Amino acid sequence: MNRASSFLATSTLGIAVLFLIQAPPRWTKDSVTVQRELDAAFRDGQFQAELDVRTGRKPHIASGRWNSDRDRALFAEGYKQGYRSFTAGYLGRVAGPEPAAVTGYQDGLLDGTSQREAMKPFAVNRTRKYLNAGVDSAQSTLVSESYKRNYRLAYTNGYQTGYYSLHEGGN
Repeated sequence: MNRASSFLATSTLGIAVLFLIQAPPRWTKDSVTVQRELDAAFRDGQFQAELDVRTGRKPHIASGRWNSDRDRALFAEGYKQGYRSFTAGYLGRVAGPEPAAVTGYQDGLLDGTSQREAMKPFAVNRTRKYLNAGVDSAQSTLVSESYKRNYRLAYTNGYQTGYYSLHEGGN
């Protein structure tokens, strides 16, 4: 091989390698997803969710173990994603949501989101709905303590999800 053809082959190979290095493979996840899944708070949320599913406990997002709002949000996301995925394998051991849980979660989600948007401090156990367990004072004697307990647990989960949400505005 002479020098010209050797130079041409080497140059072509070099350019091809540069294109391969710069173009990400089609099958890789985006860097944000990978970074989130490698984050300790996100993985801790998934782990805690798996423990809750395996032992048959109701969902309980305990993000207070993390210091920053970003870590709390990642913990909550990991917990929700983990609880959904692990529940699929343990369908017989995890009961479906009760009306108190559905109502409490939705109320907490709305209140947590509005507190975050108003830039108010995290105050889940000081909100009117949490204190009243979603029941007005006229009905409070008609509602069981079990309903109130389930409502408050779900409300707390929803409130944390809304307050530490990364979807709108990010933390």
